[in-house]
Amino acid sequence: MPRDLCPHCNLHLNICVCAHCRPVANRTPITILQHPTEVDRPKGTVRILQRCLDRLRVLVGETPDQFRRGGFDPTTLSDTTALLFPGPRSQPVEHADLAAISHWVVLDGTWRKAARILHTNPGLQALPAFHFQQAPPSRYIVRKAPGPDALSTAEAVSHLLDIVEPGTDTGPISDAMTALIEKQLAQIPDHLRHHYPTR
Repeated sequence: MPRDLCPHCNLHLNICVCAHCRPVANRTPITILQHPTEVDRPKGTVRILQRCLDRLRVLVGETPDQFRRGGFDPTTLSDTTALLFPGPRSQPVEHADLAAISHWVVLDGTWRKAARILHTNPGLQALPAFHFQQAPPSRYIVRKAPGPDALSTAEAVSHLLDIVEPGTDTGPISDAMTALIEKQLAQIPDHLRHHYPTR
């Protein structure tokens, strides 16, 4: 008997949230560099961004050659491209002059694998980098976070757009995240549900 899979995200309909995604007319292009191990993870949130954002590109890989084959070479990017990733040289988004930034790059993966993408790609290290100084608490309780200030990729991109495009309605991303959390929690046996407190 065939499994009930969504034709758009290829997830089982029990955890698919495509029906909850609505368009977000972002003006600023977002490029997500996704680690290969994230592609088939049912708890990944990039699918929400793919279904919602008007201007989004997702490239899967880890090395410069893999990204170049997908048409992305950070060494050829203009100085109006910035990286959203915390580090010793990154600046707080909230207090930076972002008027010249017209394109954002976001890394998708576990903390260690996202850091590996950065380490493996010197071109990314050369981009101006930014981080959130006052990120909202993550609601994505169904996936372990590396720290209290960590956000899922969809939450991070949504919060970034709230800052750089305050007139853009990112509500559809939040609504889809709510649906994803509820669907994921519904798959957890009742006797284990107490490990996932609501926020």
